[in-house]
Amino acid sequence: MKATTCIACAVCALGLTAPCLAEEPLPAAAVAVVSVQPAQDASAASWLEPAAGEWYDLKGELAMTISGSTINGCPVAASGNCTYGYPRTGHFTISESQGTRTLTLDLLGHKSHQYLIVDGKTTLRRSIHPEYSESVGGIYLGMTRDDVTAKYGYPNEITADQGMEHWSYGLHRMDVFFQGGIVMAVRLYKGSDIKFDKSGLGADAAMAAYAEAYKLAAVPVIPAEDGVLSPAYDLPQGEKFHVSQRYVQLSVD
Repeated sequence: MKATTCIACAVCALGLTAPCLAEEPLPAAAVAVVSVQPAQDASAASWLEPAAGEWYDLKGELAMTISGSTINGCPVAASGNCTYGYPRTGHFTISESQGTRTLTLDLLGHKSHQYLIVDGKTTLRRSIHPEYSESVGGIYLGMTRDDVTAKYGYPNEITADQGMEHWSYGLHRMDVFFQGGIVMAVRLYKGSDIKFDKSGLGADAAMAAYAEAYKLAAVPVIPAEDGVLSPAYDLPQGEKFHVSQRYVQLSVD
């Protein structure tokens, strides 16, 4: 991977504009130039372990590298408000030659759909290009708002829903959920004209057809209670299938 300067990338990731994260990397010799090496926060390494490696912005540019208890080559001097379940979140103070800066990281998803959200607004992914297994009416997990609106226009309604943006397309009986500017879930209600692209199945299809099409370990069980979502059924590349009495859903989790 290409290395980035400790100062430049930490400044970008810690509260400036998203495009800054994707600026042209500098030579490896310029990495992590700090006048005094501060003590590192050992607990940060535990939180950051599943986030280790390279992260790309939605334009496919290398934006962040995490290794041990360092972010873009800068040591993490302190961490706080960390959760270690799923999803996990934490605040990290990075030491630079000019001082310290703090950023918030949210880590969620699995496999091709693992995402790192910086300061609640800049989403990074593991791959240069989006990767996915299934899509719904041309909408795939990890798709951007702009790409969704280019295909379906603006929704009838946008609401806040458990930390996500909930877009409702009444004509298609379809909802799309965004977090960090990308699709986290697509929901099809019974009677929708939209289908799952690979299987061709819709919200009115039998659960046995879903089990056969996706080689599920068990036939999905529709919850007896209205408004209750089923447990996740695993699809390839970290994608999940859920069902309720009124809809089916493809989601990151």
